[in-house]
Amino acid sequence: MKLRAIGIRRFLQVSSGLIILGLLVEIASFLWFHPLSFVLFIFVGAALIGLGVVVYLISLVFAVSPPMRAVEEVQGQTTKV
Repeated sequence: MKLRAIGIRRFLQVSSGLIILGLLVEIASFLWFHPLSFVLFIFVGAALIGLGVVVYLISLVFAVSPPMRAVEEVQGQTTKV
């Protein structure tokens, strides 16, 4: 599947899911009192949040904008009302 065919909604769902998962991992690392909790916080939690941000930025680049004719039709309908 091409990146342009996916659409911005799916990109945003994936990026928000990654960010939420990263935040949950970081919260879990705060509750765990062990030296490995820092590793979990930095490498897993921060990596998931960073990946979510990267997916969001990719969505801004590869998302397909609606055809110009559809935009003109919507604008024409709003100005007539």
